[in-house]
Amino acid sequence: MKISAILSGWKNYMAKSEVTETVARQRAALCAACPHSRNGKILAFIKDTLKNVEGAYCNLCGCPLSAKIRSNDICPDNKW
Repeated sequence: MKISAILSGWKNYMAKSEVTETVARQRAALCAACPHSRNGKILAFIKDTLKNVEGAYCNLCGCPLSAKIRSNDICPDNKW
């Protein structure tokens, strides 16, 4: 996990530009169906407009999906 990529993802999570959200929706659909997606108890407080990844994280890299799908990072399983 690259800290700068996840920080950019959190920035994009807050800003929610139309372009970022279009990409995030596509990535969220893939992540929601992925066997590496897990619901996190600590992340449960993070509310997301993309409900299919709300409170979830990637079990491969440990990143919260709300930030990961909006970052300039790549999927650790090469799905996007």
